[in-house]
Amino acid sequence: MGEREDAIIARIEAAFGASRDALVGIGDDAAVLNQGRIVVTTDLLIENVDFTREIPMRFTGSKSLAANVSDLAAMGAVPGSFLMALGIPEDQLDEIDRLIEGMADAARAWKIELVGGDLSAASALTIAITAIGSLENGVEPLRRNGAKKGEAVFVSRPLGAAAAGLHLLARGWRIDSSGTVTPPADLPGAVGYSQREFAAAVIRIQVSPEPEHLLGPALARARLASACIDISDGLSTDLHRLCVASGIGAEIEWERIPRFPDLEGIGFSLGIDETRAVLHGGEELALLFTSAGTESELSKKLGRPVYRIGRTSAVPGVKLVRNGKTSDLPRGGFDHFAGSDA
Repeated sequence: MGEREDAIIARIEAAFGASRDALVGIGDDAAVLNQGRIVVTTDLLIENVDFTREIPMRFTGSKSLAANVSDLAAMGAVPGSFLMALGIPEDQLDEIDRLIEGMADAARAWKIELVGGDLSAASALTIAITAIGSLENGVEPLRRNGAKKGEAVFVSRPLGAAAAGLHLLARGWRIDSSGTVTPPADLPGAVGYSQREFAAAVIRIQVSPEPEHLLGPALARARLASACIDISDGLSTDLHRLCVASGIGAEIEWERIPRFPDLEGIGFSLGIDETRAVLHGGEELALLFTSAGTESELSKKLGRPVYRIGRTSAVPGVKLVRNGKTSDLPRGGFDHFAGSDA
């Protein structure tokens, strides 16, 4: 979501008011219902807006579920079940099995079960998923509004690959259902082995992202994060959103942000802007969170690396420190109603 989407959500919230049954309602990654500490999220994907037919159906299926599981993870919830509604064009009826197979493989990997849904004819393929998770006994949900000034800002893994993959797909690179990636036929000059390997890696991450379905619940269980959000619309946009919800600001350091390997070198040779990809690229599905702990403490407790990229402050807004110089970092990620800068 970007600023225009946020404004529409604010109008919806004003029209309906606060829910009587939700511990956490509109405005976070998912809703938390009072009864049973159930966490619910929903996501809508529409052909030619969120995906195209040039992406194999099995990847579209797994990616659509990944977005929902990532939202559950950002709340600290363990995935449980989901509902799936499909609007299917007549000329895609014979291909829909591959979408279902991709989603089913992902569901098994992330231990989330399909429990129902709906089907309809449609002019464009439409995928609507509602995912349901749960908070473990005694565990409080992770929220966007819990960050305090002076805490460290973390990301869960290197950034930039998803945006790099999107860049290459937009320029004619293709991936088939087996995962084989090929460059465009009209690409000027020869494509070297290292470029092909880099392209294959980032395109696979773009079409088949992995949600942090284990890390989110681990952060909540150990009470290691004061606030959390998944990076779905870009680091800049989602960090702004976390800061606004918490009533604080943040300063992040470019040199500390973990970046996907070879973005600066091989990525540049393929026309990828490393800065845009890392700061503004969406669909990362990494977790962005704040904590009073240190990088080494958290990594040891979690049994895996997490990366401190900066610190929160009392001054509103987000700052970027790069090469010793500090500047404002505006939102530059994806907005359904304004396009993308990534």
